[in-house]
Formats: sequence, C-alpha cells, structure tokens
Amino acid sequence: MNSQELFQMLKNYHPFDVLQDDELRKIIATSKYNTFNKNEFIFHEEQTIDDLEIFFLVSGVAKNVLHRSNGKQFSLRFYYPGDLIGLMILMTSGQMTFSVQAIEECNVFRMNKVNFFKVMGENAEFSRIIFDSIGDRMKTLYDEIKAKPSSQDSEENISLFRTKVQSLMDTPVTITEHSSMLDAASLMDRKNKYGLVVTNDQDSMSGILTQNEIVQYVLNPISKKQVKDWMQPKPQWVRDEAFAYEALSFFKHEDASFVPVLRNQTVVGTLTTSSFLNIQDSDYLDLSYKIQKVAYTEDLINLAAIKNNTFHRFIEELLDQDSFAYDVCEVLSNYNDRLHRKVIQLTEKEMIEQGYGPPPINYCFIVMGSQGRSEQGFFTDQDNGIILDDYHHLSRKEMVDKYFEIFTEKLNEKLVLCGFPLCTGGIMAKETKWKRTTSDWKKAIQDWLFEIDAEEVQNFTMFFDFRPVYGDYSLADEIRNEVRTRSQKSLSMQQLLRKDALRFRLPVGPLGRVNFKVKGNQFDLKKSGLMQLVNMIRIHAVKYGVKEVNTVKRLHALKNLEAFHPRDVKNAMTALHYFLSFRTRQNLQQLKENKPLTNTIDITSLSKEDKRKLKESIQIAHRMQQVMEISFNRNRVV
Repeated sequence: MNSQELFQMLKNYHPFDVLQDDELRKIIATSKYNTFNKNEFIFHEEQTIDDLEIFFLVSGVAKNVLHRSNGKQFSLRFYYPGDLIGLMILMTSGQMTFSVQAIEECNVFRMNKVNFFKVMGENAEFSRIIFDSIGDRMKTLYDEIKAKPSSQDSEENISLFRTKVQSLMDTPVTITEHSSMLDAASLMDRKNKYGLVVTNDQDSMSGILTQNEIVQYVLNPISKKQVKDWMQPKPQWVRDEAFAYEALSFFKHEDASFVPVLRNQTVVGTLTTSSFLNIQDSDYLDLSYKIQKVAYTEDLINLAAIKNNTFHRFIEELLDQDSFAYDVCEVLSNYNDRLHRKVIQLTEKEMIEQGYGPPPINYCFIVMGSQGRSEQGFFTDQDNGIILDDYHHLSRKEMVDKYFEIFTEKLNEKLVLCGFPLCTGGIMAKETKWKRTTSDWKKAIQDWLFEIDAEEVQNFTMFFDFRPVYGDYSLADEIRNEVRTRSQKSLSMQQLLRKDALRFRLPVGPLGRVNFKVKGNQFDLKKSGLMQLVNMIRIHAVKYGVKEVNTVKRLHALKNLEAFHPRDVKNAMTALHYFLSFRTRQNLQQLKENKPLTNTIDITSLSKEDKRKLKESIQIAHRMQQVMEISFNRNRVV
C-alpha cells in the first residue's frame, strides 16, 4: 500500500474525514508502510519519546504491555485496524509509557508526528476529536488499572504482614457491662484508649465500646445509661497467633475500628487502625525499599539474604514469634524474588546501555525447586529458566538468539554476586535446555512424558515446581497448563515419579523406630525427611491435576478434592513446619558462626522435645512413603 492508497482509505475514515485534502496529505506525506510479525514490538517502552511516531493500524491486532513494579507484565487493551497507536504517550510527554506488541502480523503506516500535530493546531475540530478520544481512553485505562487486582502484589503484601498480631496489639482495658457510660468515657480518657472490652459477670467478653458509642450517647441522652445498652455485642475478633494481614481484612472490609485479640477465649490485647503503623518500622519493608532503589548490581551484594544481618534478625524474630516455618520460608523466598527482579531490571538496563537495546520479544523468567515452591532456605543455589515468546518465524531470529544468549549469561552471573551460586546441575536460564520458546517448552514436556528415562526424572520434578517471577506471566500460565494436563494423563510418568521417590529411604526400622545413629551425628534434614515429604505431595498433585506449586497450597487443594483426609493434611503440614524450622534455625546459627551452610543438623545438639518433633516428622513422611510404595507396586508398569 502506497501513500495514495492510504489517502483514499483515510479520506472517509473518522476523524480524518473532518480534514481538508491538503491537511490530510500533509499528515501522510512522509508516512512509511511497515509490517510487524507476531510477537514483535511495534515500539518498546524503553525507547525514548524522540524515537516514537504515530502508527495507523491497517490490519492485524496488537496489545499494549505494561510492567508493574513487582516485575509482572500485563495488558489493558488491544488495538484493532483503524486505531492510532502512540498518541497517548506523545500527548502525555512520555509520562505514560508502555510497549505495544503485535499479537498477529500487523501492517501499519508510520506517520510523521510533527506534521500530525501541526494539522491539529490548524484544524480545531480535528484537534477536539483527538483530545476527546485520548481523554476517554485515559479514563478507561485508569478505571481498569484501579479495578484490576494484582495477585502478585497480594502475595508480596502477605510477606510484609507475616508479623503476628500479638506483636502489634495494645494492652486491653476492660469495663463491666453494668457500668455507666459516664464511667466508660472517664476510663477511656484516663487510659487514653479508643475502645474498651466489655465483660459480663463471668469476666468473659460480651462486647466492645468505642469512642463512636460515647459520642452517640452524648448526642442522644436517654434513660438507658449502662454500657450494655450501647456496646457492640458481637465484635470482630482475631486469635493472638493470627497474622496482621488477617486482622487488616476486618478494618478494610468490615469497617471495624477496634478489634479484640483472643487466646483461648480470653482477651489478651486489642487492635486499632493505628496499631498497624508499627508495620512501617518493619525491617523487611526497609530492606525491600533499599532493593527497589538500587541502581547498580554491586549495591545489591550487601542486601543478599545470606549476607544481610538485619534480614537474619528479621527471620529469627519471625521464628521466635512461633510463626509457621513454611510461612517464614515464604518470606525468605519472596525476599529472594525481589532480588531476582531487581537483577533482571538492572540486566535489561545494562543491555540497553551496551547497545543491545530492550528485549526484542516478550519473555518470562521462572524459578524452580524450593524457590519455585516458596520454601527456600538460606542454603540454596540457582534453579531458574526462561520462557521466550515464539520468535523462530521472525526475520531477526539470529538477533533474538544472540540477545538472550548475552542477557541470560549476564543475569546468571549477577545472581552469583547476590548470593546465589551457579547450579552444579546446570539448571540455569543461560543453558539451552532451560531457555526455550513456548513451542519448544511444550515439545520438551512431551519428550519428558513419552521418552523420559530415570536420569531425566529429576529434571522434570525440578521443572514441575516452576513459578514465574518476572515478565509476561501469560507465557508461564500457558506452560503450566500444558505440563499439568499432560502429566495428569501420563500414568507412565506418574509411575516413574513414584519409583524415583522410593529410591531415598527414610531412616525408619521395621517396627517404626527412627534411627538417629548417623555418621558424625550429622542428620541430613533434606535427604532424610523433607525431600520425601515434598516428593510424595508433588506426586499426588500430578495425579489430581493440582495447579498449585507451594506444598501447603497443594495440601489444601488435595484436601478440597478429598484426595487427602484433613487429619493427614494437618500431619503433613506439621512435619513440613518442623523440618523447615530445624533447617532455618540451623542455617541462622551457621551464619552467626560464619560456618558453611548445610542441610544437616547435629543430633546431639537437639533437646529431648526437638528430637521428639523430628522423630514425629520422619514418621509422618515414612507413612506417606509406605502408602506410595503400595501404590507403586499395584500400578507397576515400568
């Protein structure tokens, strides 16, 4: 299509139909016809506003691509034939930036923006139409951004609120329900309290009284003057072991302003909105903010989980607050996710500075293994990969190959600096095996399922626990659905997983007695309990098509599917808590003493109670392994 054909097309197309012929010819005089293949960027957010022109979409469909601060990529709108692309960015002087990517082959006319804006200045009607359309579009985008939930943000906020409410609550002040409202007001004033806990004759909570009720009483004096006549009889309350985010839901969704904290039906504290201001002093928040503001990789080194003493104290405090160890490990994993996202952003920046430009196609960086399950400890190496949008059909295929070869090499090396050693098994994004397009990943999954051997089972189990941490999450969702549905249908794969899981026997004798007699008294928590527990639960997740990756979430999903009895789920969670607690505390002690990190624990250093807990955990894992062995023998096909 040439300029004359474009002129004839636009002449009767709104809003160009309000232009005079000479004005329309001025706009398209220097226009250029371009074709963008599927997954190519029409323009990228990293390009400067000076490089941006206005595009008229002739055919095909494109989408805008934005990045959240957490690294997750999402799209808010599609562009269809007849749409103008780039106007919103230009009209906001580059303050609102995003990329536009071709979903299918797109043909566009690239218009000269200088001439376009000159015509806008000369034709008031054309200018009004353009401004109105931009205003409507910006409002639509605002509404969608406002309404669009971010599950990743929610997950990260959960990590911030891992603090228990018992560390945030105030000392409760009580008053009997037969007291007068004047006495209640006087008590509030003396104690400087927003609310009081109302008790009955049995000293149990019967309600709450806040300043709101005091004000209502003053404004509406009546014969009823006792507290019981004005109190809120059925207040929202939380357990003392609840996390802060659980209590926050009452303030956000139930309009609560005063929430009692109970332990065994006894009020032990109270929460108000101001209680949560303490969270602003969270070490985790401070460290997360520092990561966000880092400009150079070297500045991330001292923020690494294994090197930062502040983070060590924060994790230790969570354990001392009797937090579940699997929740604490989720905090640790989320912190490492933040480090990974910052490293990726810095690597993208470095690629631009060195002349390679922004990523030429969409991609999604994934983590696997314990980090993928959000059960990471301090003793960890890299287990990661990358999913690339399909690009083999592009004419610039070699350029894309080279870009991601350099990009992933830089990325894995930067992660080493941040405390994540290279994987001895080569499970890293820079390796060809772990750097594939969506189509190639699907083929790899098919090969795993139908041509797998015993050696590849380990790689498959590692991959099955993958989780996206940066980029286009839709690519990861596509691969997750593929591996989940195909694995569920592959009985031979499930049998190989059972066989592999039975290779590592637990130290339990015929009569169920746990053998703690190990070389040098060093008991391996991973190989003698934790690994078997995680493997058994993963195999059930494969069998029942569970999409969750985290072990606790898998257990809940299996319970909901009635594949696991609630009691068995509780036992497995208890065992997981004990294993991860022992491992994390051991790592913290090793960090304090500047010793190498390991998964082993000195049996002689354990108290009688800790030995009981470890024994109980091993027996729970052993029971699950016995059940798996029966299933393996019954379904033996390999």
